[in-house]
Amino acid sequence: MIKNHITTSVRNLWKNKTLSILNLLGLSIGISSVLTLLFSVYAYYTADNNIPEKESIFYLKTVLKNGDEYRSVPYPFLDVIKSSSPKVIAGTHLHGWGNIWLEMDNKDFQNRTDYADPEFFEVFDLPFKYGNSDTALKNKYSIVLTDKVSRQIFGDSNPVGKTLIGADTLNLQVTGVLKPISPYSSFRLGVILPNTILKENPNFVAQNNWENSFSPIDLKLSADTNIAEFQEHITRLVEEHYTDLESISEVKLMPYKEMRTDLMPIVDVIITSSIAASFFILLIILVNLLNLNTSTMLGRTKTLAVRKVLGSSKKSLVYQYCIENGILVFVSIGLSILLFLTVNLPRLNDAFGPEFGEISFNILNDYPVIAGIVIVGILSTLMVSIVPSLRFVKIPVTIGIKGKIDRIKNNFLLRNSFIILQFSIAILCICVSVILNRQISFMKSADLGFERNSILVGNLDLDYKNLNDAQSKFNALINDLESNPYVKSVSTSESIPSDYYFNYSSYYDPTNKNDVRMRRSYADDSYFKTLEVPLVEGRYFDRNIDQPDERPVIINEAAMRAFGWTSIEGKRLNYKDSNSAGLPIVGVVKDFHYEDLQEAVEPLVHIYRSHKELRLHRFLTVSVQEGHEISVENKITEAFNDISSRKTYVQSRLSDMVTGQYLLIEGILKSVNITALTAIFISCLGLFGLISFTAKRKVKEIGIRKVLGASVTKIVLLLSKDYLILVAVAAIIAFPLAWYIMSTWLDKFAYSISIKWWMFAVAGLIALCITAITLGLRAVRSATANPVDSLKTE
Repeated sequence: MIKNHITTSVRNLWKNKTLSILNLLGLSIGISSVLTLLFSVYAYYTADNNIPEKESIFYLKTVLKNGDEYRSVPYPFLDVIKSSSPKVIAGTHLHGWGNIWLEMDNKDFQNRTDYADPEFFEVFDLPFKYGNSDTALKNKYSIVLTDKVSRQIFGDSNPVGKTLIGADTLNLQVTGVLKPISPYSSFRLGVILPNTILKENPNFVAQNNWENSFSPIDLKLSADTNIAEFQEHITRLVEEHYTDLESISEVKLMPYKEMRTDLMPIVDVIITSSIAASFFILLIILVNLLNLNTSTMLGRTKTLAVRKVLGSSKKSLVYQYCIENGILVFVSIGLSILLFLTVNLPRLNDAFGPEFGEISFNILNDYPVIAGIVIVGILSTLMVSIVPSLRFVKIPVTIGIKGKIDRIKNNFLLRNSFIILQFSIAILCICVSVILNRQISFMKSADLGFERNSILVGNLDLDYKNLNDAQSKFNALINDLESNPYVKSVSTSESIPSDYYFNYSSYYDPTNKNDVRMRRSYADDSYFKTLEVPLVEGRYFDRNIDQPDERPVIINEAAMRAFGWTSIEGKRLNYKDSNSAGLPIVGVVKDFHYEDLQEAVEPLVHIYRSHKELRLHRFLTVSVQEGHEISVENKITEAFNDISSRKTYVQSRLSDMVTGQYLLIEGILKSVNITALTAIFISCLGLFGLISFTAKRKVKEIGIRKVLGASVTKIVLLLSKDYLILVAVAAIIAFPLAWYIMSTWLDKFAYSISIKWWMFAVAGLIALCITAITLGLRAVRSATANPVDSLKTE
């Protein structure tokens, strides 16, 4: 019986080759897209599954009264927490303190370096490829490598017990190698060193107090811990030990599962969008298949009636249709898995692999994804088979045998509703794409308050092997550039727009009792002149007047507003309860966007530093006359090639660096574009199938109309107008939804575009044109057919 159903199903699919191929194509592309999105979501949520007892791990987050949040707390806080609460099983710091240079066989390597306590692997029991996690960080001069770094230095061999030279003087023994870490994990590790190695570092010792918050803390608590009570305990310790409580709202105990959201809030948006996109694409696939199935059933009413006359039961007919659609769906699933493994997964690795390692699909570990797709396939088969077949097997034999299907008008209402639904989703995606593209274009082209064209930026953080020699050659380069007729200005600084450190200091004005938290950076006397940032009051830094020891500063307008000042005359920046004279304010510059336009301009202070302090500055910025950028670039590169350093000098254009801030949003735009294209493509495949079926049913009518003088245009309009009207209705439904969604999203940007009517008009026109072309291709073919052949058709 089953064999007979399968044979009949294959025959029916072959008989309707065009519709079968369209269904197969749409299903394969759609399901492979859903599979890719769902695999990304699955990998994200299971990335930290290799960490045991995650529910017992917590971290601390500092919340300021102005709403800012960060993970760092004072370094001594951990010892106080551990000594005051028996609920703490283990605790660790995990922070950076400069990326250490490692030497092996006269080759230098540098990777991200984190410093942790010996208890780190008691809190995070990460799986080891080589070594013992219990003793990995016990020795002061031990070092733990990730699998990626181990392969980079030692290849495939086991490096445990081998020695690396660190920072030219330290003999570091490799005590462990971690297994590969998922790119979706909370951890971004390179090498791990014990914190004990920093105890002799004078800069670390100077920061190791209650005034400075630079170190994140992670805690592993016992299973019976009352979290609310432990939070109260943390709050009491903050009140007892923190020296400045005026700016701090609270220190919160956060579950480890919230870590990734805190580190990269945009990731949650991407994951949510992936889930929504998967749902929309799957919905379009189902609607498309339902529509085509409903239409083909209209042409098979006679066949169904004959089979019922010959004794087939309703259940048997439904089984037949389920098997027919099941073959189509599961062949599509097989093709989509092949497409996922050969095309989509490698593209994911192109995006993540170079930085985080390869994302691999393992059927033994990732079987829930395949199981999920199979379940979706079964449910989809049942839905698209049972819903239309139950309606048609109920048609009386007397009606069905005559092919009088005009009495089932309600089926057209159902089909049309499905068409409107799938095109509403497709047009919604196109609207989102158009608006998002405009927002990105706005952010890239907006006036940022500084000059970014013809500005060269070079990285000075090169770890020079001989600092005195490097300083001498750098001074000669500065003098050479300043005398170059094609160079308008040269500056050195700690930061540049698009790359400012998250360094903050709180300054106090005793007159109005304002305590303002300001972002802090250092720059020479030419920084604002090179970037052409307008001066509002006072003057720029001047090397002939200003002395670095006096630490003169320039603030921005946002800082002026925060202090409530109207003028800087007689004003100084000072710390609360400080007895010093404070930092003299010599000027105020107009607000400029040193971060991307997602963020508002914060109070900002620049402290003067000599332009020849090579060791302290990170960037060399050169303003060049337009057309001479390459010659000046070559001159600078040639000079740095003569300076001995571990890192290679790299130059960029400031305009490229500013644009680079939006790579993640551009990635979201690409995903939206792909989703929109997939949605409109699958929807149009369905329309192509429907109009093909309609044209086939009306072949005699078309022939008669042509004999009576109907033009090709009128026949094309006859076949297409109903579908175009449905697309127009879908657009009317999609536009307000798109407006609401994108208005809500744009509200999260400090600076955003206004949504205009023409954006919806463009989206609707795109959808209408694609639909018209799709319908026109089939309609014109039917309209130009020989009416003699059409009238012969049975």
